[in-house]
Amino acid sequence: MPTRAPLVLALLLVLTPACRRDAAPPAEPARPVTEERLRAADTAADGWLSYGYDWSNRRSVPLTEINRQTVRGLHRLWAHELDVLFRRGVRNESTPIVVDGLLLYTDLKNLVMAVDARTGKERWRYQPDLRATALCCGVVNRGVAVYGDRVFLATLDARLIALNRQTGKVSWETTAASPAEGYSFTMAPLAADGKIIVGASGGEFGIRGFVDAYDPVTGRRLWRFWTVPSPQEGGWYGRWSRTTPDGEPLPRDIARERRDSARYADAWKKGGASVYSTPAYDPERRLLFVATGNPSSVAGVLPPGDNLYSTSLVALDIGTGALKWYYQMVPHNIWDYDNASPPVLFDLTVGDSTVPVVAEAGKTGWVYLLDRRTGRQIRRSDPIMPLENIFPRATREGVRASPGVRGGANWPPPAYSPRTGLLYVLGSYVPMRFVVDTAINGGDGYSSGYFDKQPDTLTFGTLSAIDATTGRIRWQRRAHRHLMYGGAVVTDGGVLFYGDIQGYLYALDAKTGATLWQDRAVKGDVGPPIVFRLDGHVRVAITSREGIVMYGLDGR
Repeated sequence: MPTRAPLVLALLLVLTPACRRDAAPPAEPARPVTEERLRAADTAADGWLSYGYDWSNRRSVPLTEINRQTVRGLHRLWAHELDVLFRRGVRNESTPIVVDGLLLYTDLKNLVMAVDARTGKERWRYQPDLRATALCCGVVNRGVAVYGDRVFLATLDARLIALNRQTGKVSWETTAASPAEGYSFTMAPLAADGKIIVGASGGEFGIRGFVDAYDPVTGRRLWRFWTVPSPQEGGWYGRWSRTTPDGEPLPRDIARERRDSARYADAWKKGGASVYSTPAYDPERRLLFVATGNPSSVAGVLPPGDNLYSTSLVALDIGTGALKWYYQMVPHNIWDYDNASPPVLFDLTVGDSTVPVVAEAGKTGWVYLLDRRTGRQIRRSDPIMPLENIFPRATREGVRASPGVRGGANWPPPAYSPRTGLLYVLGSYVPMRFVVDTAINGGDGYSSGYFDKQPDTLTFGTLSAIDATTGRIRWQRRAHRHLMYGGAVVTDGGVLFYGDIQGYLYALDAKTGATLWQDRAVKGDVGPPIVFRLDGHVRVAITSREGIVMYGLDGR
């Protein structure tokens, strides 16, 4: 990444395979996960078929059985515990998939577990033999996709593996890129339009980011979109922007960048722009919405130009992978202000018209709402935490800035409720100092700086309910001295669920933010919760570094 932060470490991953299958029969006869089932997922509520519940990534479930009155009756039904050692200080960022009574979730090192959603009994598990891989942020991944009779896993060593849903046996696998060059996959794949979509991580190690589409039957790659355009594709210099699209000045020496463009003429080949989160898909317009991360530096210096399409939201034709539009939140991003959370789709009434919107919560601390037909910005939200010197120039003394490299909206997925019109976004306030790296060019201020942690500085997490029609924060909760990681899900019964890094699962009034119920699911970090119907009864599940916990209502 162009900023060097002591909090983000490069790990060398050398892993051992593990594979175990029980002889128990499937939870129930499997039905193929078809395009029709995925298209209807937003109204079906039986199971959880995609990372974001449905293609919109709204994580809004049309169930009213769990509401402001009944939620107090939630109790633990079962827990599936992992027998993995040395788990201290790690997170499970997996969103479970529930299909036909089978629950699928992942853990560290791409371990996939299939358990009976009724009892928690393990059906099978699969762990690939991973090659040595450079990783910036731990051995985490965010789940699997299902399509047909298969489960699709994107691995930390940049492979896509198809597993038989009933047995866990490998149907096929394909290598998308070389982990030796820094490529990895951390996102959960997306099944849409008869394709499996996956995007590359590794922007900290000089990869050229991409989004791929694969045939779910054969594993053949159907198309690739490079998130860093080549000179033949228009190049990555962009408009040489002196400000963000919203007018904030950027500390750039454009004249010097132009002079240095020949020196860094080939930097685009390792330009970064990773894809950390699962895209959203609009089937009516056949558009895929992809959020991209930071550009890559060269010898510690960010190359000249706006560094397209890093720190952007891009809209792609899902049939061909062709670019339809892009919106770059931060040109020439030297601060590691990634777009790491998944895009969310919903409709807004603007004047007399209904506008299809795509929202992206950024590490900048703002949520960007765009017209998903054109990429035009409709509005930007209030900041979800205090902002200070957000785009600083590095100095030897260091400039205090917020949200910093660990702040803003990171990987945790937000939720949007059509009932309340609120977008629920998890964020973190982590002020740091932006310091010149004296090891680069003798400490020339033109060089990329890095964020340095400030000890004894107040940090906290936020959960913000943003009114999508105005961009204003309707209500906000703060978690004292804790980052807000986990994820959110909201129901038509008016209940918002989220987890925190202390292991609590909370249920809030989606309109007011008042606490309705809470339970300490585990002793450490938790992943994004899900809500679904099984055998006519509502269930709530949440992953953690200890496994997965299932909840139900009293008597059901």
